[in-house]
Amino acid sequence: MNLPKFNSASTLSEAELLSRLHCPQIRKVIHFALGPIGTNIAQACNSWNHANGIQEKAEVILCSTPEASLAQARLVSEEGVLPLFWTCAVYFALNQLFFSNPDVLPFLFSHNMPLDNMQLCVRGELAGQDWNSGWQIASHPSPTPLVASLGNPVVKTTSNSQAAIMCSTGEVEACITTAQAAQIHGLVTVHEFGSPVMVFFAGTTQHGMRTLLG
Repeated sequence: MNLPKFNSASTLSEAELLSRLHCPQIRKVIHFALGPIGTNIAQACNSWNHANGIQEKAEVILCSTPEASLAQARLVSEEGVLPLFWTCAVYFALNQLFFSNPDVLPFLFSHNMPLDNMQLCVRGELAGQDWNSGWQIASHPSPTPLVASLGNPVVKTTSNSQAAIMCSTGEVEACITTAQAAQIHGLVTVHEFGSPVMVFFAGTTQHGMRTLLG
């Protein structure tokens, strides 16, 4: 039968693989992470770069979805360039990404980080008004259960930051977003959900593993 097989992981530990990031044969690390600017995944990617001391040779490219991040990582074939694509433990379609791409290693590296304060926000001109059950809330599919009790119509979008853009431009009245995205787009917070610790993952392709292992 012509069925796929999972890519075999390295026998090296995560700590050993991390140490190889500093090897001279890896001259550049390109991260593909969910955008626009302000998403938790993009912030986790930058935090990981700093935690591992590779920010000087790292580049972050923001993508529209985690699937697009993986697709972009697949296009990298340049010698000495390590592509990493980023996901999150609560991404609603993570199982589909994993089982639809058995040739890649989605969970090669992990990074724990508190979520950037998740909040329910509105545009400034609505901030002084009573909450309206008819207001539309833009949200990535993953955090939508946070507002289920309100009964408001939810407009699903590709990221927390994109939700903030939709709110700021008047497409919807409210959104679930991050503190950074809310500040960038001038939104007003009406409720803070908090900052629980989340697990983020950096995966790579077959080319990436060859680059990493030298």
